[in-house]
Amino acid sequence: MQKYRGRIPVLLATMAAALLSTSALADPLSAMQADASALRAVAGTWPQLQSAAQSYGQLAPYAAATWAGPGPVVTNPMGFREQCHNTHWDQVTQYLVTGALNIAGDGEAEAYAIQTVATDFPEQLSGYLLQLVQSGNSQEEALANRLVARKGPLLASVNELTALLNTTSTQLGNAIGPNTRLQPLPVSHWEAGIGDAPNLSDVRYVVGPNDGAPIGWFGNISPDLGFARLVDICPTGSGILPGIPLKAQVMQEVQQAVIDEPDLAQVVQPLENGSTWTAPNLYGQGFEQYASIRPVREQLISALASDETGIAGYMAPITAPLEQYDQKVQQIMRLIQANG
Repeated sequence: MQKYRGRIPVLLATMAAALLSTSALADPLSAMQADASALRAVAGTWPQLQSAAQSYGQLAPYAAATWAGPGPVVTNPMGFREQCHNTHWDQVTQYLVTGALNIAGDGEAEAYAIQTVATDFPEQLSGYLLQLVQSGNSQEEALANRLVARKGPLLASVNELTALLNTTSTQLGNAIGPNTRLQPLPVSHWEAGIGDAPNLSDVRYVVGPNDGAPIGWFGNISPDLGFARLVDICPTGSGILPGIPLKAQVMQEVQQAVIDEPDLAQVVQPLENGSTWTAPNLYGQGFEQYASIRPVREQLISALASDETGIAGYMAPITAPLEQYDQKVQQIMRLIQANG
């Protein structure tokens, strides 16, 4: 991928500085509860994103001429050859592009949310411990001692997680930035944003009757006969591309991170607009665009299959330490709940 604006390294630096401020939630316990809930959510969503990115390695068949090529050429009853739309592309394949960009945007937003919420929790825990110690209540002081014993491993875990997040963000920034090692996308402009991902394991395409209209004459050779086109004989069909509902989850997790750190809003706001991309005119007039339509479409899908697999590899190191940190957070919250 290329033509990305390389937001990740710059914005992570901005976010790291912003994290020095206090959370918008004044009550430490309430903030901890909100953080714990958000961490439980992102610990579930992150591996889903990684899996969705990895599944894009299965896109290779969609780069074939049947799915991404210029469409079939048919011969009408008068013997003239006509160029048809590629209904596979129209109905299914082109939407895989948006899905890939959604995964990139979701991953970027999740990285911000994880780092914000994960860093906020121990800060709020410190405030809560201070409240317990100052309470003068022996039971609460005893709870504070038990929590202090867990704080060391918690901090070690969050330090490991945030270090990996920084590395991952740098890798992703390099991967989709101007010096990318990934394959360039043959589109004129694209932006990643928060959105759902296609469920590649459940793609369906139903072939329809041959009653569609062509888009032009094959080879741009138009017969002089006015009645040369007697019937519409291009193939038709309809596609079903179910989605993996990730947008709502990611948005909710990002919104919790913004509560923790309001300055983060300006960082994630561009991602909330969703993914967009535009490509050159891939249809053209008749068959004159044949030489350019086929390679552009096929290269686009092939690049996504390769690039998203690489991005999944960058995301993989986060999954296990995120789960481990989440477990430590949930243990602390269960200890607090049991004491209450």
